[in-house]
Amino acid sequence: MLSLILVTLTAVAAGFAVWAADRHRALYGALLLPGISVCAALLTWLALRAAGVTGFEADWIGWAVPAAVSVLAPIVAAVPIGRSRAKADTAETERILRL
Repeated sequence: MLSLILVTLTAVAAGFAVWAADRHRALYGALLLPGISVCAALLTWLALRAAGVTGFEADWIGWAVPAAVSVLAPIVAAVPIGRSRAKADTAETERILRL
């Protein structure tokens, strides 16, 4: 259970760090990337537990892999979300200014 708490806290911190580093962060909410990070990390943690990756020798895998996923998932999600939101906001601004 301690590994679940550590994975969740690491995922929240990683999600906020990626959100803070994203230049399109003003286009979407502050909890989107941390939410994506937490979901990806917890699903990875659950999959590893269901696969039987427990025990003294392999216990570090149960928290190291979800921690890595919690960093990669919001980075991968931020790129298309930021670009699409920027295009949509620009198109909407242009539409409003043409009126």
